[in-house]
Amino acid sequence: MDLFQKYKALEIEFGEKGAAILAGLQSDEQKAKALSGSGKYSESLERFFAGRDTAYSTYSEEQCDLLKKLEQFIISSGSAGKAVKALGVSASVLSGIRNCSYNGNTEDFFESFKTYSELKKEKKETKIYKDIEYAPTSISETIYQTLRSVHLNGECEIITGDAGIGKTRSVRKYTSDYARNTISITPTYADSSVKGVLMLLADSLGISGVSNLNALHRAVCSKLHDGMLIIVDEAQHLSFRAIDHLRTISTSFTENGETLGIAFIGNPSLKKHFTDKKLGESGQVWDRAGFRPEFHSEDVKYEDIKLLFPELAAEKKEAELKFLLAISQTNDEGIRRAVIFYKNAYNSNNGSVTIDYLASLATTANARIPNLSNVLKRIKDECSK
Repeated sequence: MDLFQKYKALEIEFGEKGAAILAGLQSDEQKAKALSGSGKYSESLERFFAGRDTAYSTYSEEQCDLLKKLEQFIISSGSAGKAVKALGVSASVLSGIRNCSYNGNTEDFFESFKTYSELKKEKKETKIYKDIEYAPTSISETIYQTLRSVHLNGECEIITGDAGIGKTRSVRKYTSDYARNTISITPTYADSSVKGVLMLLADSLGISGVSNLNALHRAVCSKLHDGMLIIVDEAQHLSFRAIDHLRTISTSFTENGETLGIAFIGNPSLKKHFTDKKLGESGQVWDRAGFRPEFHSEDVKYEDIKLLFPELAAEKKEAELKFLLAISQTNDEGIRRAVIFYKNAYNSNNGSVTIDYLASLATTANARIPNLSNVLKRIKDECSK
């Protein structure tokens, strides 16, 4: 069988695109040159078939089956290079296996690939929970609209809420929607100082090599412009002076007839920053933040839960939805924990979620739902009527 016939057989087996990927031909032009019978592309194609023939005539029947799956995996990956990254091996290892020249333990490679293939097959056949990036719940939408107002009007605002109720997802959504003129930073205690928060802003603005505090301030301000919004998530980690420093930057824009909105978002402890009347700067920030919305776990509504768990809503599984509502409304649990319990139940039972399984997970995880057994009974009684 000549080179042309071999390649046509490969195309019949894997399709035109698949054959080109396996043979490493990246264009119709390269394919034409390879099939011409002369030149480097033809020589490369000859070596490919020689190595492939050797592999299929040398490996055991099981290994040949795995080699065929490996070729299909390379095609589905889009190239041998992408397959290498997915498998976590070097290009030389993959090439050696394919042309039967690998000097390492061939059996170990095939066993490892077999395990990988079975895992991917099981994952493909199993329903795995896919996280919802953003759901327009009553809380997340209020946060989103508050950010919009701060952005449009160049305000300074303080937004607080219990852990796990959707603050960060709202920030991500807004930052994604208005990426061109929104900066979002998330400080830790290591970034709590004026310099620390300016360094975070500098990183977001592409500023490097500046460490002096005054120079850093000037460099950051030179990159900020009219119509921008700075969102500080987990703002409870900042010191008073860092918060006030950002407020003064916003104020300077206002004084020049421009807008630079600043939104401080954090858990309830953020509000405690402004109770110390001995610090004048805390009062200035607090007074500028006129709305100061606060959100609590008990504010979560049943309609919010239906948005967060659309599959349960579509199946009209009222008991499960109400149980997840009970978790979401519990302080120190919140929506985040409800999602975690649902995700575990979903993945463990191929997408089937029951109230009893959710309750067992809540018990195992020591969820802080008061009188859990009574809550479970009440919900079941309500939904059985």
